[in-house]
Amino acid sequence: MKKIITSLTALLAFVVSAGVLYAADFKVSPSTGTFGAGKTFSVNLTINTFGESVNAAQGKLQFDASILEVKSVSKEGSIFNFWLQEPTFSNDTGVIEFIGGTPSGVSGSSLKVLSITFSAKTLGTSELVFTNASITASDGSGTNISSNATGASFNVSSGGGGALPGVTAIPALEPVIAPVQIKRAPVQASGLPAKPNIKVQLYPNPDGWYNLVSNFTVSWDLPPDIAELNTALNQNPNFEVPNKSEGLFDSKAFPALSKDGIYYLHARFKNNIGWGPTAHYRVAIDTQPPLTFNIDVPTGIKSDNPSPKLVFNTGDALSGIGSFKIIIEGEEPIEQAGTIASEYTLKPHPPGIYMIRVVASDKAGNSIDSRAQVEISPLDTPKITSVTEKVVIGTDDTLIVKGTAITDANVVVSIEDKDKFLILQNDVATNKNGEWEFRLDRELRRGDYFVTAKAKDSRGALSLPTSPIKISYVEKAVISLFGLDITLKGLLIIVTIGGILAAGWFWRKTLLRLARSQRESVIISRDLSNAFDIVKKDLDQIAGIVKKDAPVETREMEFNVVDKKIKDTLDKIDKYSSEDIENLN
Repeated sequence: MKKIITSLTALLAFVVSAGVLYAADFKVSPSTGTFGAGKTFSVNLTINTFGESVNAAQGKLQFDASILEVKSVSKEGSIFNFWLQEPTFSNDTGVIEFIGGTPSGVSGSSLKVLSITFSAKTLGTSELVFTNASITASDGSGTNISSNATGASFNVSSGGGGALPGVTAIPALEPVIAPVQIKRAPVQASGLPAKPNIKVQLYPNPDGWYNLVSNFTVSWDLPPDIAELNTALNQNPNFEVPNKSEGLFDSKAFPALSKDGIYYLHARFKNNIGWGPTAHYRVAIDTQPPLTFNIDVPTGIKSDNPSPKLVFNTGDALSGIGSFKIIIEGEEPIEQAGTIASEYTLKPHPPGIYMIRVVASDKAGNSIDSRAQVEISPLDTPKITSVTEKVVIGTDDTLIVKGTAITDANVVVSIEDKDKFLILQNDVATNKNGEWEFRLDRELRRGDYFVTAKAKDSRGALSLPTSPIKISYVEKAVISLFGLDITLKGLLIIVTIGGILAAGWFWRKTLLRLARSQRESVIISRDLSNAFDIVKKDLDQIAGIVKKDAPVETREMEFNVVDKKIKDTLDKIDKYSSEDIENLN
């Protein structure tokens, strides 16, 4: 009951889900047909999953209720065994609807959903069209993988459809194109014809099984002496074709086979001597998946056994079980030849919860799956009681890890770098008291690492790992400075940095001196320029006094004043120039 409720939940999710994959088609078979008024005929609604596993579908089909009338909708032989919406129909609105599902995922090329029986009411043509179609993948997410929904077209005529020539015990649901007759003059033969070499492109292996139902063409080579031939299709492997001619042709189209089973195509040639022996060609159809089944886990669905044993038992009424495939998410599928019952023991797995899917496929390629959740419990986690947290490279230091664990077990010690890259992993045994010790007999590169440990028993069962403990590999110190051990590499770095700092200080002083000299030169130039400007003005004033029309005494007095100013200016120039030159040095 729980499984059905889970499946119903997934199916409800499917009904409202948006499609992201495209890998399953609806098809109505036959897709065409001509029938007389008042006659009844049946069509099958099928799904081609193209190898995908599906577990639910819904559909709504429309037909012309003035031309056709639904007599019944049958679920017999359907891949679905529970229905969110029972198949219903209305001859007033011309609608057929359904929503069906199955707890198990199924796969095939012509999986039967429903069989619909119509009655032809009046003359005309009615289309059978999907107005809504969805198919959900068996992926637990209700993913709609419907791609195409191919309907059908049926014609109701006054003459109606008739039996196909040469066909025995097979209902003629689809019109078949008449063979193209060959007109030629056969050569004369000296004996009866050989058996025809029958070829069927859709079903190329007469010893195999097929799950595809569709129109198909049968062909053969015509020897030059053949004048006539006859064919038949039935389920009698030893049927002898009557001495009745269909004409002369090298291929013939047949309708889709309406029911599963083994059929035989028969063909017989005639030449001028007479009718030859009948050739028989086997066509085996199986569109139904194997029987539903459960996965039993004798070792327990929850245990510390790292290798659960799976037992599964199913069957197939027609083609038989071909193979089983065991699928665990994230791992390569495991395939083994199938029988009615099979079992498989998983390789050891670490603790965790695993969803296991077993797919049973028949020899025709139909499949059904079952799922089981298995939980592998961990062993008791070991303890690390001591560890060498710092190992000096180039000394006698050794990484030693000690601890306790369950008895009669090994301890798996792992060392990873800071990027969680596994450096090494070794097993060490515990003694009778559960004590263990790990010693690393080689050095690691300088850096930080993390050590963990987990227990492992003789079955391969594991515990969860311990919390990682940080260890460091360091280089040997050459000096100790302020309580710090400095290695040779560290010392070289310090010396290099000191040299760089000293060189930087020297260049800084030199650059500052140059900058200062440039600044003082600018000041000297500016002061000299100002002084010479003043002197020039005084000389211009003296020239004016000389040219001035004034008494000699007056000009003499003015000249003395200007002369004193020039002397004062020159004294200042001499004084400041000396100071500036000293500053430059």
